Amino acid sequence: MKQVQGIKVITVGLMKFILNSRYMKNIAIPFSIIISAMLQSNAAPLSDELVVLHNASTVDMNAIPSPLQGSLIFNTDDNEIYERNITAWNRISSNGSETKIVVGNCMDITGIGTVSSPYVINTVTPGKTQTTAETTCKQILDLGCPVASGIYWINPNAGSTVDAFEVYCDMTTDGGGWTKLEYVADLTHQSHFSGGDSNQWLPSNFTLTLTDTQINNIRAVSTEGKQRYHGTCEGVIHHYYSGGNSYDYAFGFRYHQVHETTHNQQTYPSTNISVLNDSCSANNNNLLSSTDFDIIDIRVPIINIHSRDNGNNGEKFGSPLTTYPAWLR
Repeated sequence: MKQVQGIKVITVGLMKFILNSRYMKNIAIPFSIIISAMLQSNAAPLSDELVVLHNASTVDMNAIPSPLQGSLIFNTDDNEIYERNITAWNRISSNGSETKIVVGNCMDITGIGTVSSPYVINTVTPGKTQTTAETTCKQILDLGCPVASGIYWINPNAGSTVDAFEVYCDMTTDGGGWTKLEYVADLTHQSHFSGGDSNQWLPSNFTLTLTDTQINNIRAVSTEGKQRYHGTCEGVIHHYYSGGNSYDYAFGFRYHQVHETTHNQQTYPSTNISVLNDSCSANNNNLLSSTDFDIIDIRVPIINIHSRDNGNNGEKFGSPLTTYPAWLR
């Protein structure tokens, strides 16, 4: 007889022998005893009937030459069972202290792994909730999950996401990963000074939607910055003065990171500012025109401008700041 899952069973060959009428009369053991043996169930397994895995320390386990895929071994260092895959030993047992489901960057898991609360793996987009906030838009993009330009939660100071906040992320332009720094309002196109032309900054800095701390934290984990300053004008020189063939009235800029550029000259040392077009070069045409400055600097956004051609009647200037935000990456 052999035992299968605790039930003793007579082999098929022996059964045929027993049931063959030619041999029944020669059987000394009563048939009732045989049937009783067949029906015996729930017998406790014997110690020599258990499956016993080979034991090995981690060092010895990893030293096994060319183990077959699917092999099992009991690791005596952590008292866990390991299975061999193609290249390594993977633990398959659990001591109850951790989840054995590996979740990637683009997945989330719910449930506790029980019948009533099974594990459920969902596709997620990093940064779409406060608890899944990443450091910057660039980090969200670099995780490799499918993302599109839009609103995301970021947490540039890392740590707890309690102080995470929402920003707009441009995930396509120039490789993507740009964090938008928006203005609260435009610089109104109007006369801002009186009493004649003079070198002066606007009396108040531009206001942004993010706090200074939030912007500084974004900048601390960024390596690039850019902004387009679109200046509107009516009789106000922004860069080149065609009537005097000079740059004596060129604008200057104050960055959010305190630094102020030079002004009243053609170039801007210690920063990367270029003039894309300059239709404000003639200050006596009194036509609505514009000058565009392309600013590449980690210290953006621009928070103030310096002008000289500004104080006479009818001299107006402004900027649609909300249309031309700054970007950090």
